[in-house]
Amino acid sequence: MVSKEQMKAAIHAAFDGAVADGASYTKVYAAEIRQKNYLVFRTTSVANFALGFKPGQTDLVLVPLEEKNGTVTAGTPLTIDDANRASVKKRDLQGRFVIKTTEGRTFRLSILPSVTKLLAAAYQLPVEQKAEYEAFVALRDSLLAA
Repeated sequence: MVSKEQMKAAIHAAFDGAVADGASYTKVYAAEIRQKNYLVFRTTSVANFALGFKPGQTDLVLVPLEEKNGTVTAGTPLTIDDANRASVKKRDLQGRFVIKTTEGRTFRLSILPSVTKLLAAAYQLPVEQKAEYEAFVALRDSLLAA
């Protein structure tokens, strides 16, 4: 089992490898949990992301992540800036941070200061990111004020 520190380092390394000048970003782990209810059963899918930002700026870089046996690989980064950000909500009914883009994409992200073992069992990646979370809350609040 990979430790929280090792997972956080792997997420940061994947982000840094996918984004130009990635090391200059503050990064938080985010998960998007989607549920679909059918008559007989319910399906749940989880998408993992690294969300990068620079303090004092409002641009976000969202990098999809795939994890297998402690190895994290990054997908294609998506930059969300003032030009393509349609709206931002602090929380939806499930307490998620919601970002909508002008291209019609919506991200409902769960960003926690610490992902517990119980949540990690539900397909989220185990990380400890209290300092990064505090920086994210400051960015989120500045986006909401704009």
